[in-house]
Amino acid sequence: MKGIALFTSILIAVATSATAETLVVRSGEHDSHTRLVVKVPPGTRWVLARRKNGARLTVSIDDVLFQTEGVFGRLTSNRLSALSQSEPGAALDLEFGCDCVATAFLFQQSMIVVDISQGTLPPPLTANIPLPPSLPPLEVEDPPEPLALPLLTLNQQGFKDQLSARLLQGADREVLDLDLAAIGPRTSTPPNDTDMLPNFAANLNVSTIVDELEGLFGPDIPQIEKRPACISSARLGFDTWTDARPFDEQIADLRSGLFQEFDRVDADQAFKLAKLYAYFGFGAEAVSALALVKDHSEEKSWVQAIAGFVDHRESSEENPFRGLQRCSSDAAFWSLLSEQSLRPDADLDAIEQSFSSLPKHLRRSLGPRLSSILVEADQLEAARRVMRSVDRVETEEQPSVAKAQIAQAEGDAEMADAILEEVISTPETATDAPLALARLVEKRWAERGAISPQDVALAAAYALEFRGSETGPMMQHAHIVALSLNNEFHTAYDLIQALPEGVDRADVLNHHIHLLEERSNDVTFLRQVLSMSDSDSMALTTQAAIAVSDRLGTLGFAAQSSAFANRTHDTTDRSQRARLRARAALLEEKPHKAMLELSDDTSKAADTLRAQALAATGNLAATAKLYRDLGESEVANRYFWLAGLPENIEPEGRFADLSEISDKLALPPRRLLETPLADANSLLTDSEELRTNIAGMFALLLDPEIAFDEGADPNQ
Repeated sequence: MKGIALFTSILIAVATSATAETLVVRSGEHDSHTRLVVKVPPGTRWVLARRKNGARLTVSIDDVLFQTEGVFGRLTSNRLSALSQSEPGAALDLEFGCDCVATAFLFQQSMIVVDISQGTLPPPLTANIPLPPSLPPLEVEDPPEPLALPLLTLNQQGFKDQLSARLLQGADREVLDLDLAAIGPRTSTPPNDTDMLPNFAANLNVSTIVDELEGLFGPDIPQIEKRPACISSARLGFDTWTDARPFDEQIADLRSGLFQEFDRVDADQAFKLAKLYAYFGFGAEAVSALALVKDHSEEKSWVQAIAGFVDHRESSEENPFRGLQRCSSDAAFWSLLSEQSLRPDADLDAIEQSFSSLPKHLRRSLGPRLSSILVEADQLEAARRVMRSVDRVETEEQPSVAKAQIAQAEGDAEMADAILEEVISTPETATDAPLALARLVEKRWAERGAISPQDVALAAAYALEFRGSETGPMMQHAHIVALSLNNEFHTAYDLIQALPEGVDRADVLNHHIHLLEERSNDVTFLRQVLSMSDSDSMALTTQAAIAVSDRLGTLGFAAQSSAFANRTHDTTDRSQRARLRARAALLEEKPHKAMLELSDDTSKAADTLRAQALAATGNLAATAKLYRDLGESEVANRYFWLAGLPENIEPEGRFADLSEISDKLALPPRRLLETPLADANSLLTDSEELRTNIAGMFALLLDPEIAFDEGADPNQ
């Protein structure tokens, strides 16, 4: 009997599931709203009933079953906290995790779109007013029947339905996003169907193999990142670009066979010559030899790129080694040199092995550059190994900028300074001296240190020597910053004004402005800051603008201080900039504006400014309470005394004494009208006490250190 009952229940469940219609609920996350999409048969009536922090979606389908699996897998906010359906055929209940409102509209007659966004419900007129579902179409005359052709049976609406189905499939597989339209209700009345163009192939069906696998792997098929294929060391064959013969013999052999009969170029010989030049570090010569090779091949692009790397210049061609740092071959090393930064998936062992296998001249040339990249990536031990490999091929150990960079990364600032100074002063390292000087100037600026006049003069010489070259902008930058470090602000600013607009000008301007704000006198600071052009003002970083605004406010320039603290493109340090604007408003005698600027700031600095604003409005009692909360008891007592609230003054302190004296001064004189002589004597005594109390009050107000003694001589 139990078996029969179990079999009967299974049959009932199968029959129920066969008759029930399942509606899949899909989700999408956006910055301003969370979107749910439910695909329904065309013509289905539906209602969205809204309530506080929730909603209920009802569709006119018997035994409907909402499938909500996977909805929360794509959501990152807490706008939607729960989805539930009590039983098949019941409505879908939505619970919100915020003060949100749901709006809905019908898209393409077959998709109910529900958007959940921040907001509050308006006062309801009646309960559960449904949003308008699909409105009945207007009665219009039937359009003429389209021309019946065998392959043109699809109309515009049919094509839209197929496209909508494909879009939903793409959203399920996270290939597309459900960004269908802006938030808000949409009309449910479809436009009149129009026939497709006569020359459109109606039997066209676009699909992929992923569409054919629908249902086999589920909706969350991971996307496979397309990455370039690795180039093996054997395929690149960098070691085969030369042979065991001396360089001059190989050059002579290849150049002698470069031109054939009738001055025709032997492309094979030219290509070998280019590879030989690149192997020995002659990048420009390699590029010139490659210009003789007309064919464009993958191997030619490799040689072109490596020729640029060994010559410390970028190739104009597309980089063939981009994205290959993950490879366990020589391509990883060349990829790192081309991208100038270490990727998280880089094969560091393969990069070091490739570097170690380079010829000595390339290790000496490329080692410092590789070490700098590794230091930037916080791979200090690998950078040390690279520099030790360079030292092994040097005839004698030489100081280098890379070694100074490693010492700086290790926190040994003194060692870094010593190495840079040695590079600058050693004749054998003359080629690295400009870079070392630029690094030394940058280091001095970061530490807010000083620089010698000799280094300033050397920077000026290098800026003049390398003008018009690739090193020129770097040396000009170093010269200007060195002048600012040496407090030569006028000369530095004149040089900045001569620079063309661009990133380099903005960078050196920010360096100069920081030093100007910290070290210059008031006249020099105001002369340069107030004469700054609008473009230069907008080029300042947020920190530089805050520093300028702070000093301008200290000097009393309220409008200019507020302008630097209220730039539209600044999005960081909001509280600090608001405090600067509040201080500027106080300088302009606008206390209410100052309190408005501080409305969202609860810091102690903001409370201090807020107390000043309250005092400016005349609310002395609130000012005193705020100062007491800040721990400023003496200032609080002063404002309580000014507000006429002596009962709130602390019993100890000068304002307690002032309050006591004020009470004595408020007492009326003692009169003895029946005895005129005694009355006159009493008036003289009261007058003497009055003068003594007034003198004591002045002493407390003007000099808090003076303790008032009632027996003291008021004339002292």
